[in-house]
Amino acid sequence: MVRTGSSAYLKYGWEATYGGTVTIDKKFGLQDSLSSWTLTHNRQDLPALNQVTINDYAYGQQSGSIGIDFTLSNPWIFKAILGDGSITGSSDPYTHTFPHASNGINKTPITFACEVGFDDTTNIVRTLKGCVADSISINTSVGDLVSASISANYGKEDAPSTTLSAPTKPLVAFPYTFAHAQLKWEGSVVAQVQDLSITIAQNPALLYGLNSHQAVDSYRQLLDITGSFRASLVDKDVLENMLEQVKAGTSSGTYSETVGGSPELEILFLKETGEEIKITGTGLAPTDLSWDGIRPNEPVFENINWRIKSIVVAAKNNKSAAE
Repeated sequence: MVRTGSSAYLKYGWEATYGGTVTIDKKFGLQDSLSSWTLTHNRQDLPALNQVTINDYAYGQQSGSIGIDFTLSNPWIFKAILGDGSITGSSDPYTHTFPHASNGINKTPITFACEVGFDDTTNIVRTLKGCVADSISINTSVGDLVSASISANYGKEDAPSTTLSAPTKPLVAFPYTFAHAQLKWEGSVVAQVQDLSITIAQNPALLYGLNSHQAVDSYRQLLDITGSFRASLVDKDVLENMLEQVKAGTSSGTYSETVGGSPELEILFLKETGEEIKITGTGLAPTDLSWDGIRPNEPVFENINWRIKSIVVAAKNNKSAAE
């Protein structure tokens, strides 16, 4: 029988140690799905003298990759890259801040395990261990939901089992849409934004050792935070940002390493007072600026790609602890 997503579930849980025992019971978000999934054992083909066919196979590292898409509905997944958050507030609303307000970003990756189950004539349950997020991306456009995706690599997968257990739905589960989104650039709200995106990448790698074909650990590299937005052309602010960073600005005419302003960059997803997800960036610099073109009777849009040095995600909700 052909299997469909209606017979499957996906859930995850945070690992205390790489690939160790963990409780797997969480949903990534609303409308979660696996967009890609690959497992390889890095086979090596061994030829031999005096023949043109392969003589033997040898097998190397076990490694896999997954892509997960979902509708942004809570802040908990930011832990995968920014580490454990800190919690402030003595009553509703509580503020969950990633990374931790005192400890900062973990210098070692936070890993998680995923379980994918198929409930059908023959149950199949696969458990992926030592998953480390490569990146988290968030984007929205006029008329759309706020979509999120996470790409991850993993280095351990055991033999499949048949015991099914569906995930627990988070209590904080609001489907954010474009109508709940707001963008600030250089301290001011950007008007008539058509779409925006942000990607937080930690560029991790799996570590292997002798005597095991599975990964034994992981490590992270430089944090890379980039994004883009498309908005109606209403002023020359972004153009001046571009020019001033090569010491030729039309306003001050002096060099400026970053855009400045307070906040330099802010992406806000607001449900209501007391429930929101706010992303704040510092060290903002535009990467490039383009216009879609200038045509009779058509609006002119500008497209801006940018990078920031550091990030803080502050989420307000009624939970005194992360779900």
